[in-house]
Amino acid sequence: MNTTDRSGNPIMRGAWNCDYSIEKIEGVTVSISESETTESVYVTYENNENGKKVKVRFSLHENNATKFGDQLDGNIATRNEILYRLGMINRTFVQASRKMIHTRMVAKRDMKNFEFAPITISEMYQMPVGSDLSEFTGKIAKDSNYVILGSKVEEMMETGVDCFGNAVKKGNYIYHN
Repeated sequence: MNTTDRSGNPIMRGAWNCDYSIEKIEGVTVSISESETTESVYVTYENNENGKKVKVRFSLHENNATKFGDQLDGNIATRNEILYRLGMINRTFVQASRKMIHTRMVAKRDMKNFEFAPITISEMYQMPVGSDLSEFTGKIAKDSNYVILGSKVEEMMETGVDCFGNAVKKGNYIYHN
């Protein structure tokens, strides 16, 4: 009888182990531990110079240690992230952003109450951030039923919500020495 994790992924009985990979890193000792009760495999990297360790878990089901960052998920972990956790390289977070133009949808029956702008919303989004849209404010964008409310093309920093309901910044890490 198999059990499953909270996402419905099967947790097997340990009769076999997942495929895993090992990064060869100079100055780092690697140890491998195959679970006897599930199919998981744990690859532990230890920096010989500073003693920092990172555990990379290869499995087909979830666990809290990978969800909360205590262990790396071997299915998606990168060499750079392993090197960062071992203190061998640095990283810088770059928050994701996107262009934004304030608009509002107008019912077709109400479109007759507005002037029409000579350009489409797509053409406005092709303009650089900070571009002046004041001549189009209060008008409906060409080929749409959206009235332009903003007076410029703005940049919006992207955020999301973590598993605890907290607002978090979205973005990527850039790794460097």
